[in-house]
Amino acid sequence: MNDTIEQLKSRFGSRIVDVAECCGQTTVEVDKQGLKEVLSYLKNAPVPGFEVLMDLTGIDYLFPTKQTKVVYWLHNPTNYSRIRVVIFVPREEVLPSVTDLWEGADWYERELFDLFGVRIEGHPDMKRILMPDDWVGHPLRKDYQLTEESVEFKHGVMPKIPSQIIPHV
Repeated sequence: MNDTIEQLKSRFGSRIVDVAECCGQTTVEVDKQGLKEVLSYLKNAPVPGFEVLMDLTGIDYLFPTKQTKVVYWLHNPTNYSRIRVVIFVPREEVLPSVTDLWEGADWYERELFDLFGVRIEGHPDMKRILMPDDWVGHPLRKDYQLTEESVEFKHGVMPKIPSQIIPHV
């Protein structure tokens, strides 16, 4: 992994914002301009060879600014190494789609939009995937108002009322 990190630093320079190692996991933070280039390099270069997008998710933050940390989990099927690539996206900013690199990113990106409000530019069919089409807001944002409003989910899934499943103390 050290060779991969050195290659990234020498090839992309200031596009690599930070590198962190914790519990055997390597995380590389990139800036917005370098995101697509770094992901493309990690996937397509013979070495490092991170061909598999295992997951794509988000973590919402309110402080110090309202933003979403977008996390790309990549896997190398040859040597079984893994790396996380992260980028912080301020509210209302747009990220480029990676569906041209990994077709499987399609639903991940739709989920990122639906639940966190991260808009993806160049996505082939950007629309909600979990919430009803007319839903207002993005429920995994930390400033999303909690309610006990009954929700009609897609495909006949019945909602649970929080006050009926969480005991009041």
